[in-house]
Amino acid sequence: MIPPFDERGYLPQGIYEPTWDDFWERFGTNNYRKQLLTGLRLALGNLKLAGCRRVYIGGSFITDKERPNDYDGCFDIFGIDEDAIDPIFLQPDLAAQRTKFGGELVPNPAMAGFFQTDKNGNPKGIIVLDPTTIP
Repeated sequence: MIPPFDERGYLPQGIYEPTWDDFWERFGTNNYRKQLLTGLRLALGNLKLAGCRRVYIGGSFITDKERPNDYDGCFDIFGIDEDAIDPIFLQPDLAAQRTKFGGELVPNPAMAGFFQTDKNGNPKGIIVLDPTTIP
């Protein structure tokens, strides 16, 4: 279950692991957000084929912001088949990912800690998705 937003519009501190359907229902609140979710699903599908099991989603997409610029996240590289992953995920140019998928996912699970605070250092929650469970 994904808890309600706090008074700042963030998820409460913690790491939440919803199903894809619950994630879609909670954050696909308008057509623009659904468009971003469609791109994220494509990205997750590629990571699924490469064997990725943990993708952390943070940033404004998982806030109460009606029109976030994109989604931001990172993924665990443990067990990834580098021959199967789209090379776009391994390039430093994130603009190419934003163009193709509508957001960016970097191959650095340590970034999950970065996503758990806002620009003022206040704690906030993040989402973890397992690409292998996404239909």
